Amino acid sequence: MDTTKVASAVRIGSALGSGAAVEWGEVFDALRTVMPDMCAVQVTGWDPVSRGFVVMAEDGYQRSISHDLAHGLPRTRWGSQLFDSAVPLLMDDMPHNFRDSPHYQERLRPAGFESGLSAALRTGGRQVVGVLHANAPVRGAFDEETRHFVSQVGTALARRVDPLYCPNFDAWFGPEWTASWLAPAHGPVSGRAPAPFADDPALRALADSFAALGVRTVPFLWPTKDGWYRVRLLRVVDGPRSGVVAACAPFENPSGLTARELDIATGLVAGLSNQAIAESLVVSRRTVETYVERLLTKLDCQSRGEAAGIAARAGFVRPSSDPAGVGSLARLTRGADPYWI
Repeated sequence: MDTTKVASAVRIGSALGSGAAVEWGEVFDALRTVMPDMCAVQVTGWDPVSRGFVVMAEDGYQRSISHDLAHGLPRTRWGSQLFDSAVPLLMDDMPHNFRDSPHYQERLRPAGFESGLSAALRTGGRQVVGVLHANAPVRGAFDEETRHFVSQVGTALARRVDPLYCPNFDAWFGPEWTASWLAPAHGPVSGRAPAPFADDPALRALADSFAALGVRTVPFLWPTKDGWYRVRLLRVVDGPRSGVVAACAPFENPSGLTARELDIATGLVAGLSNQAIAESLVVSRRTVETYVERLLTKLDCQSRGEAAGIAARAGFVRPSSDPAGVGSLARLTRGADPYWI
């Protein structure tokens, strides 16, 4: 790859970034540096809900052509060939004389497009998450070097149009964290192993309750047959898809907290009195007072308020989708930081 293409690739990587916003204008300008005859470009992403491709960004296409590229072409035999190809395809690569096809004769040719390049954007393996289309008004505008360049930057483009990608996730969570989309359910977050209990109906009910709240995150502990897990629900509103993600990692429990102590800690974080906690858990007030004393010792705290603060920040709570329960999400997230971490 020559210096011009290297510089364009770096420019594209910078424009794609790692946050929510993509500077698509900068991406397209960088592509034009490598493909100076390009007059139209479109990037689509696969939507698993509507089961179709949606336009993420484009420049230079009429509305009818844009719609046909995003929704019509994938259903044709030429679209099937594109998805089966390991490399981007040029217009003249396609068999059955693509230039005689209705798609070309009725859409592209009248618009003055004589050259075309299409690339299926893939994440790991062969899963197609989007498509890049580019057209030019002269024949021979795209060559083997162009094909190779688009192949090189295609992985980065795929990551940003992948509807299961979660912006900022890798910056906040180490490799030990697994993650799945829960509300609505779409499977694992791209690049992560699925949460081991993502199918737990109780966790899904919790995610649905959390989705209705105005906060962005809540940390807590979740019991499984394999032990306790740290969980953080994240309300994602940026990027290709919005929804609730559950990030999970094993919890070593260095303080030796018991399930009942976590229930008491949950009540403290919820702002309940000892009497209210006792009534909710159906135990005596003296029992709650005993557990509070144990919590203060294990968390090295001097007061209930200090213990509640530590438990809230560390996620030493057991939430519930029941609005009347001691672990009510509405109570646990009152005054919560609206950001992830």
